[in-house]
Amino acid sequence: MLFISVFSNVTANILLKKGIISFGGLSGQKAKLFLELTKAATSPYVILGVVLYGFSFLIWLRILSFNDLSRAYPIFATIVFLLTTAGAVFFLNESVSILRFVGIAIILVGIYLVARY
Repeated sequence: MLFISVFSNVTANILLKKGIISFGGLSGQKAKLFLELTKAATSPYVILGVVLYGFSFLIWLRILSFNDLSRAYPIFATIVFLLTTAGAVFFLNESVSILRFVGIAIILVGIYLVARY
């Protein structure tokens, strides 16, 4: 179940990013805010991303029903971080520095310790 929640969350992040960049993003200017939010709310990528976030949330509630938060959340957060980074590289053509890869490796060692003990 954890992997279903993770996959839904990661896919939602990628879709939201794809949707928001498809129309130039949110500028933060008050005069453009309503129009930009309308574009976001009607973007198929953003809509699907929000739906997947909701699905991920419901699965997460089920996970919390039977697992310790102190164990489940670090595993969830780390895997989401790792797969979101990979997805950003493969699907959004983002670049990742060597230092970020080193950081990811350190996080993976940490998650191994949390999951094991």
